[in-house]
Amino acid sequence: MKTNRELEILIVEDDLIISRLHKFSLKGALKNDIKIVGNGREALSYLDEVAEEKQKILVLLDLNMPVMNGWDFLEACHTRPYANQLVVMVVTSSLFRHDNKRALDYPRVMGFYSKPLRKEHIPQILEHPEVAPLIS
Repeated sequence: MKTNRELEILIVEDDLIISRLHKFSLKGALKNDIKIVGNGREALSYLDEVAEEKQKILVLLDLNMPVMNGWDFLEACHTRPYANQLVVMVVTSSLFRHDNKRALDYPRVMGFYSKPLRKEHIPQILEHPEVAPLIS
């Protein structure tokens, strides 16, 4: 298993079963600590506290959540000083093609996946050019 303390992994997902499934899937490939939060507001609060200590933050982001959804999170983090540290992979149940296109219009969104993540998606995410150098 690979690890690097400079890579933070954050799962932003309101469904506890899905978030635990994603964490379990990632833990099979990485030793990194994985933080789970239930909505965009919790994610922003967490990132505001820890982002300056990290080089990159891999965010697995659901779009449809209570309190603050994924779209609002993307808008809010766009103006944060750590915006360029984020590597966002949208993981959603949305089947709408326009959601895929809209998500990929955000500069920090690097991928769009249906949930739950399938086994073959984990290597795709971890081998992304902005993630792979931090875990090899």
